[in-house]
Amino acid sequence: MVVMARVRNIFRFLKTFRTDQRGNTTVLFALCLPVLIGSAGLGLEAGFWQLQQRQLQTSADMAAYAGAVSLRNNEPRQQAYNEAEAEALLHEYDPSVATLTTTSPPSTGRYRNTRSMEVEITHTVPRLFSQIFDETPVSFTVRAVATYDEASDACVLALSPEGSRAIDLSGNSNIALIECEIMSNSIAPDSVSLGGSTDVVAPCINSVGGFSVNGGSADYTLTGCAAPRTDLPRAQDPYADVPPPPIPNSCSNIPGGGPNASTTVTAGAGGVKRFCNGININGDVTFEPGIYIIDRGDFRVGANANLNAQGVTFYLTGGARTRFNGSADINIRAPAAGTYEGIAIFADREDDGVSHTFNGTANSQITGAIYTPAGDISFQGDFSGQNGCMQLVGNTVTVTGNANITTDCSGIGVEWAEVPSDVRLVE
Repeated sequence: MVVMARVRNIFRFLKTFRTDQRGNTTVLFALCLPVLIGSAGLGLEAGFWQLQQRQLQTSADMAAYAGAVSLRNNEPRQQAYNEAEAEALLHEYDPSVATLTTTSPPSTGRYRNTRSMEVEITHTVPRLFSQIFDETPVSFTVRAVATYDEASDACVLALSPEGSRAIDLSGNSNIALIECEIMSNSIAPDSVSLGGSTDVVAPCINSVGGFSVNGGSADYTLTGCAAPRTDLPRAQDPYADVPPPPIPNSCSNIPGGGPNASTTVTAGAGGVKRFCNGININGDVTFEPGIYIIDRGDFRVGANANLNAQGVTFYLTGGARTRFNGSADINIRAPAAGTYEGIAIFADREDDGVSHTFNGTANSQITGAIYTPAGDISFQGDFSGQNGCMQLVGNTVTVTGNANITTDCSGIGVEWAEVPSDVRLVE
């Protein structure tokens, strides 16, 4: 009887255990926990891979940009490659687990030219949770291409490094630049300023600093870029290597000089003549080819005067200023060869802050460069050069008169300033 009772108790316990659902969740959770942990681990690992890839893409972008900047600066190609790798090292590139390849021109894509830099980085990441399924390390490759446009020519250039309104286009002027651009080296927010009722047509307006339109009805049309370009590197002084002319010991005078006089001036056997304390042109005066130095005083062209100077460079020193009257007829053409090739007016680099005023008639021409690296150009009259060939390079440049300028300077020898192009990521 006792045995039978025990057997019945055992069957009763087994039946109760079979139907009892208490603790099932704990059992199922215990069984599923490895799967849940594995899935979470795989998700974290995939996120880690994605983070690594994004960081590496940034590294490739910065490296390509640095390499393209080096190419734009005309540095040797190997140096551009070194610059790209150095930049990548600053942005999460680790050569112990990744391989960087730099190529110029790029091997693929739309920008296979010598102005472009391609960077590819292949990175190997060890597996963590996912090595349960595959022990092969994960590798991925990122790619970036940066490029720059060809440099353009500047026919209006302000060299001031920080002056406000270093290029000031205002008044009622109409300024048309054909195949040449405006460039200011100033870092000021209003480095290039438009005001009044100025109407400017140019391929592009460029600035190291900013660009501003100061009220009025000023307007501009750009034919070579979508908008004024700012935050550019500085343009180089195109005549920085041109030396000042030798200055004779003796001073000369212009013979005659009356309002009705007709006078011809020669530079003499040495090709250089010096005028002390300025000169005042009142009648018809012709300067034969040579270098004419105005030492101190004003280089003044009076009302109704007629100045003709072909193959001539006027050099101003000792604080000498240019003062051209608006009713005078002026025709100056720079030398087409020699040390001062292409330079019509050259102001001393030591004459800081000297203002030079150019005012003429619609028939007036200055063919070549007006170069006042330390002085300020005030361009007030209707001036152009032969076939439009004229260049304004000064510490600052203010244009309030009409000007039509083009790069058609064949046979003149003007040295154009190059506008640095901006570097951009394209792939």
